[in-house]
Amino acid sequence: MKSTKSSLKARLKRIRCLLLDVDGVLTDGKIHFTSDGEEFKSFDVQDGHGIVMAHRAGLLIGFISGRQSKATERRAADLKVKILSQSTVNKMDMVEKVKAEHNLRDEEIAFVGDELVDMPVLRRAGLAIAVPNAVREVKDAAHFVTKRTGGEGAVREVIEMILKAQGTWQTVIAKYLTVIAAGLLVATGAFADTATNRPAATGFIEKFEVPERDENGNLRWKLSGDRAQIDEMGVMNATNVRAEFYTSNSISMVFTSPTATLDRINGRATTEAPVCIERPGLVVTGIGADWDDQANTFIVRSNVHVEVKGAGQLLAVPEKTK
Repeated sequence: MKSTKSSLKARLKRIRCLLLDVDGVLTDGKIHFTSDGEEFKSFDVQDGHGIVMAHRAGLLIGFISGRQSKATERRAADLKVKILSQSTVNKMDMVEKVKAEHNLRDEEIAFVGDELVDMPVLRRAGLAIAVPNAVREVKDAAHFVTKRTGGEGAVREVIEMILKAQGTWQTVIAKYLTVIAAGLLVATGAFADTATNRPAATGFIEKFEVPERDENGNLRWKLSGDRAQIDEMGVMNATNVRAEFYTSNSISMVFTSPTATLDRINGRATTEAPVCIERPGLVVTGIGADWDDQANTFIVRSNVHVEVKGAGQLLAVPEKTK
């Protein structure tokens, strides 16, 4: 039942709701007990992050399990998953309920399963997905089998496929990069305090572009670069950074630097590299720069030169310039 690449993409584009089995899909299928008989399960962090990103993209997520578990209930609550069904004997009955409550069609539902009890849903879902650790019958019935196994990133893999096919992936991950621009926005008075409240992330993105518009849809600023690396502490390192700032949809200032680092927790940004700030009739260059949110300063450290266009002269400023 495997789909061709083109038909799989067509199925992915139609998905509005992703329903997930729990044991064997969100977990590795193993059930652990403490010495006093309490059950616990291990969930994958990347799967959880993927679900958070799916919510931001407007995708409806649901957990449907044949077993009752406090751990599953807790995981659903942590991830703000509103569709949760446990001890479900007939999973198709639950799916029909979800369809009715959310005005969904079969082709708008993706389901990830691993066991025979999942077969009725897999046969009806617009996108049927199995994990590699699924039983043979489930994999035969699926349109697609993930590369990652259950409990080890399979759900994240599926979510990335859906968001990329629907063209929302870049928009979702761009949220992790907007804070890089925070230090640069101070120079124009456009810094928003809410930027530093965004959740931390790890990983990197290449060839990124992050636009920001006002409530009327007018472009306020646009940040782009070749690569942004984000570590576990929320510190971001970007290369070949270019920040454009707009007034009435026209560029009013451009900041460029080969590298820039933002410490979002402490509200500071820095670069050791050459910097260039261009405004109409004015160009400021130098080596190294620092931004401090508390002090509300943007400082070019050394070798500062200010060129007033049309003035026919270049000013050298030996001291630090704010």
